Amino acid sequence: MKRRNAAFSKETDMSDTVTILRARSAREVGARPRPPFNARPVCAAGRETRSTEGPYATHYTATASWLYINRIGGSDRFGKVPDAYVDRGDLLAAGRCHPQKLPPHLKSGDALWREADEAAALEGPQAIAATHIVADLPIGAGPERWTWLVEHFAYRHLVDKGMIVDWAIHHRQDADGLWVGTPHVHLLATARFWRPNGRRGSRHWQWLANADQTRAVEVAWLQLIGLRPTVAA
Repeated sequence: MKRRNAAFSKETDMSDTVTILRARSAREVGARPRPPFNARPVCAAGRETRSTEGPYATHYTATASWLYINRIGGSDRFGKVPDAYVDRGDLLAAGRCHPQKLPPHLKSGDALWREADEAAALEGPQAIAATHIVADLPIGAGPERWTWLVEHFAYRHLVDKGMIVDWAIHHRQDADGLWVGTPHVHLLATARFWRPNGRRGSRHWQWLANADQTRAVEVAWLQLIGLRPTVAA
């Protein structure tokens, strides 16, 4: 865990720009606009009727999502995960934010997510193993600023509620060194109790478990990066 410091208490300047939708990428002109913040539950529902080689093949388990955001090849409980994403060259930074008291074996690696998948598998394909967030980052801010924003947000709005969060910032440069597309971060957040007690593995119903909880986190992110104005208390 990267320790929080005094910088995390510093207020961030907000703009008054409104939330806008953006095209997915230059090569997808005409595609349905993509929101600057999207959170989806990670579960195995629908896997049997969809291609396991398609772009969503990494969304059915927390383990596969973790491999994907960290650009690592490997396998989940269903077998080998398609790894065309490994060589994209867009992983700028990654880390894990978590409460201070965390079992050593959960401080790094994929054990956390494999345990979540195992617990979800006992409940059936509709069971949620984690929440996968994809959120835009401010263009031009740079990796150091992006990292600060991500960790500040993760600790204040997720870890402080008891969640563990893996994050990975993706952005790519072309052959001329120019940035391509919109920088974004993936945040993989726990949806199940992880502490070694009687509730371990059970679904936590206060961790991004409904639309209101998710919306509150979305608004907080958009305010932090300046896509939504802050509202005076």
